[in-house]
Amino acid sequence: MKPCMSVLLVLLLMTPACTFTPATSPTPTPPASASTAEVPTIELATPSATVEPIHTPAPTSPPIVGPEPSYRVAVFYYPWYRTPDVDQYWDHWGEGNFHPPLDIASDFYPALGVYSVADPAVVAQHFAWLREAGVGVIISSWWGQRSREDQAVQVLLDVAERYGIKVAFHIEPYGGRTADRLLYDIRYLYSQYGDHPAFCRTTASSRWSPDRRSKGLFFVWAIVVPDTDAPEVEASYWREAIDAIHALPDGGLVIANTTESDWVDGAHFDGLYNYATLHLNESGGFSWARGLPPDAWYVPSVIPGFSALRIGYPAEDYVPRQDGATYEEQWRAALDVGVEPALVTITSFNEWHEGTQIEPAAVGATNGLGYTYEDYSPLPPEGYLTLTRQWGDRFLARIWPPTYRARIRLTTTSDWTTFGLVDGATWLRPSLVSVSGEAIDAWLEGGQFLLTQPLARAEAGGTVDMVVDILLTDLNGGGTLVFEIERGHLGSTQVELFNYLGAEPVVVKTFVWDGINPGERNATTVQIPTEVLLNSAP
Repeated sequence: MKPCMSVLLVLLLMTPACTFTPATSPTPTPPASASTAEVPTIELATPSATVEPIHTPAPTSPPIVGPEPSYRVAVFYYPWYRTPDVDQYWDHWGEGNFHPPLDIASDFYPALGVYSVADPAVVAQHFAWLREAGVGVIISSWWGQRSREDQAVQVLLDVAERYGIKVAFHIEPYGGRTADRLLYDIRYLYSQYGDHPAFCRTTASSRWSPDRRSKGLFFVWAIVVPDTDAPEVEASYWREAIDAIHALPDGGLVIANTTESDWVDGAHFDGLYNYATLHLNESGGFSWARGLPPDAWYVPSVIPGFSALRIGYPAEDYVPRQDGATYEEQWRAALDVGVEPALVTITSFNEWHEGTQIEPAAVGATNGLGYTYEDYSPLPPEGYLTLTRQWGDRFLARIWPPTYRARIRLTTTSDWTTFGLVDGATWLRPSLVSVSGEAIDAWLEGGQFLLTQPLARAEAGGTVDMVVDILLTDLNGGGTLVFEIERGHLGSTQVELFNYLGAEPVVVKTFVWDGINPGERNATTVQIPTEVLLNSAP
C-alpha cells in the first residue's frame, strides 16, 4: 500500500473525460509489490490446476452454513496481506511506517488478527463468512502475472470451491499495464485458472458480447490511466483490445471502472462499476446508471463507510458508518435508481487500509501505543455480514417496474438546445439512432438531451438534429408527463415524441419552442398524457 500513489490516482480519476462530472471513485490501495442487463449464470468447469499454491498448511475449514450464495452479489477481495509466520515477511499490514502485529495501517483491526491470505485456513474462514452473508463471487485484486496477488489465486480457487463461491478478477493498474497487456493477461488467466470449477464464468450476454458462451468476468480499475505512471487515455484506446477479448475462444465480459456511459460504446466495455461513491448527495449517487446504453451491465458498488485517516487520506474522504445506516443508504440508492443491476458489488470484504471492509473487526483493540481501533459498535463484529445477507435477499426478491420504449427527434436552428423530462416518469438506457454530422454535442448529459452546433452555423440558419431511443419507467396511468425545452436566443427547437411499443415508431406529439423568455434561461415546459406512451399506437 502506497498512500501517495493512491492519492495520485484519485486526483486523476476525478478529472472527467467529458462534460459530465462522475461520482467520486476512491482508489483501491495498491500493493507494495509490483433493455436491462441479463442475470449472470455461473457455469462449472473441469478443474485443472496449473499453478502451485504459495503455501499449503493443513487447513481448518469452518462448516458450510446457510443456503447457496447468490452469484449476483459480489465483493472486492484483497489477497495482498502476508505475515512472517506463513510467508517469512510482512506485506501491507505495516505499510506507511506502522509496526505490526499490533500497530497496523488501518483505522480498524481484524477480528482474526493480522493474517496471511496465503493461509488456506484464513481464506476458509473468509469464505465461510461470505457464504453466510450470501455473497457468491469474490473479485480478487490482481496486479499482474506472477505478482503476490497472482500467487494467491490457486489458494482462493481451491477454498472457494468448497464454499460454492466463484473467483473473478479485478485487474489493477500495475506498472506496464497497457491495452495489449490486458488482452495478454486475460489469456494468461484463462490458461492458468480457467478450467477450475471456482473460476467465475457466465453465459449472460451484453451489448458488446451478445453470445451465450461461458465467459470469464473481469473488472478493470483505473481505465483513464493504463498504469500508475501513464498519461490519461480516451475510451478508444481500449477498443481494439476489448474486441480481441470478446473474440477469444472463451470470450469475456470486461467491466470498466467509470461512471461515464460513453465509455461503453467508445471502448466496447460490457458494463461499468463505480467502486466507491463517498458522498451520495454531492455526486449524483447512482444516477449514472440511467445513462447506460441498452444491454450494458449496470454494476453498482456499495460501501459501508470509508475511513483511512491513519494512512493519511484527507478528512473530506472520511465517511462514517453511522451504525450501519451508511451501508443501508448505499444499497437503497443503488437499487432505487430505476435500473436493475446485473450484479451488486460490495467495496469491500477486506480493504482494511481504506476502512471499507465488511470482514468482522475486533472490539476494543489497541496498538499498544495509545491508539484504540475503531469498531462497528453498536453492531456486533459480524454485523455487516448480516446486513449483506438482508440486502442481498431484498435485491434478489425485488420486482422491477416495466419499461416503455419511446423515440425522440430533436431538431434545432439554435447554437444549443436541451430537452429534459421534468416529472411523471424516469427515462433511462438511451440509444443514439442518428445525429447530424454538423452537430458538436448530441447526447444525454445531466438527465437532459443536449444538441449543439457551431455558433456561426446557427447564425447562418443551419439546422442539426438527433434521433434517440429511450426507455421510460415509473409511469402512472392517467398521469401527465412534463418536459422542458431550453435553447439559446437564436432560431427555434422542435421535438417530435414517438410511441415505440410496436414494430415502428409513431409520432404522438410535436412541440416547437421559438420564443424568447426574459431572464437567464430561455426555457419552456410542455406536457402530454402518460397514456399516449403506455399503449401501442395504432
